[in-house]
Amino acid sequence: MKVGHASSSESKRCAVCGKKTAHYKTYEQSDMVITIPACVRETGDCYDRVDVQLTATRALTDIKRNIKG
Repeated sequence: MKVGHASSSESKRCAVCGKKTAHYKTYEQSDMVITIPACVRETGDCYDRVDVQLTATRALTDIKRNIKG
């Protein structure tokens, strides 16, 4: 499992606070990459509060459930 970060010119809403951000926390495992928008601010760091592994586990569980039908 690799946890990293990325920046983009495309802005999406932060997964924690809902503000627009171009910063993303990434989770990579088994040739799959999940990117989660998380803002970096002076007052509070949503980036540090995002639990990528928990979010990725939920997403992968949902994907597997949808594939099984």
